Amino acid sequence: MEDKRTLADIITQTKEISKNNENSISSINSIEMLLTSDNNGTAKDRNISETISNLKNKLQETVDATNEMISMIDKNRQK
Repeated sequence: MEDKRTLADIITQTKEISKNNENSISSINSIEMLLTSDNNGTAKDRNISETISNLKNKLQETVDATNEMISMIDKNRQK
């Protein structure tokens, strides 16, 4: 990209997305711990646990896509 200012703004926004992703993963991990029984390590509610697991998988896809975008932008910036 020739417009360096726009590229810098994109980098800033993408890094903000990355921070938000990290916060979301941390929150999901906290929920997973809350849903795990202290007595035997099983799920307190299987339906909620499955839903959280699906959400975590989708969020991981978002994390991966965000990281790909950051990598692509970094390569573009170095040109």
